[in-house]
Amino acid sequence: MRSDRGDLNEAIASLDMEYWLDREGVNYKHTRGSSGRQANVKECPCCGNSKWKVYIGLESGLGNCFVCEQKFSRWGFIQNYLGLSNVDTVNHIFAAAKDQGWRPPRVTSVATSNTNKLALPASIALPHNGRNMKYLENRGITSSIASYFGLRYSHEGKFKYRNDDGKSMVQDYAKRIIIPIFDLEGDLVSFQGRDITGEAEKKYLFPPGFSSTGTQLYNGQNAIGAEHVVIGEGVFDVAATKIALDGDMKLRDVVPVGSFGKHLSHGDNESQLGKLMTLKEQGLKFVTFMWDGEDKAIDAAVEAALIVHKFGLTARVAILPKDKDPNEVAPSVVRAAFWQAETINAGVATRLRLKKR
Repeated sequence: MRSDRGDLNEAIASLDMEYWLDREGVNYKHTRGSSGRQANVKECPCCGNSKWKVYIGLESGLGNCFVCEQKFSRWGFIQNYLGLSNVDTVNHIFAAAKDQGWRPPRVTSVATSNTNKLALPASIALPHNGRNMKYLENRGITSSIASYFGLRYSHEGKFKYRNDDGKSMVQDYAKRIIIPIFDLEGDLVSFQGRDITGEAEKKYLFPPGFSSTGTQLYNGQNAIGAEHVVIGEGVFDVAATKIALDGDMKLRDVVPVGSFGKHLSHGDNESQLGKLMTLKEQGLKFVTFMWDGEDKAIDAAVEAALIVHKFGLTARVAILPKDKDPNEVAPSVVRAAFWQAETINAGVATRLRLKKR
């Protein structure tokens, strides 16, 4: 699980010491040592000696004073130079790293509500008492990711409803992961129940009578204001894509959403295309389709990208290894597919459709 400590370590490692020395007005000179470029600092922040006896590696961030023999890391030098408490040092490092372009992964989702009074099956929020489910961990879904998507676990939950004839019916959601589905406004409109036993007749269950997943963009409520979204297929593909995007600071403002299949519904404002247009009004500019590497999925992604392109968005098609989806490859493979995605136009569309895969 990612933690605040993990984010801090990453922020520290990303902090360019030369940038920081200039930012804080530290008096130093450039020099070289056995380990590469160094900063020769005039005054030691520990002993106060000002005879240029402090050296700090600009790449490593490690250094020492040859008078008091104090050794420094990025953290140690910054804290001593500024005379800060531990808490203030943390805040300063995060601020300085962000000034350089570092971005933490988004671990908090937008506030959601249940104005439709949709009663989820009896279930517990994940992680529970700080512990995640082994089923999710085995799929690479960490506690923070489970929390971000609002995943729950139903051990013996039931969903009661009435069919078209008014007859009282019950769906059994026992031993399933409950996956809430929200609209762009953050209102609960439906949910899925994913079997974790491998023995159920149906891998997924859906509550009858509520919003069709084909009209929703999974995780779309977290894409309000985003400039770039990646459209995956299923819920776990979206989760895997988020994990991959979080692994690259340059991609942490890109939001993964799901289409619940290799198709983009269109026709009115309530369709998935209509929701993309709503996001466009909120600042969306780029859409990257990342369905699986199956030939039919690539053809479908090309078709959907051409439709999106007609409505004024820059549409891209990312191609994963053959017959693999984001949940079946390493995060590095997902990121590579994202960076190598091609912007769609008529010529690119024809080439991708004809290309032997």
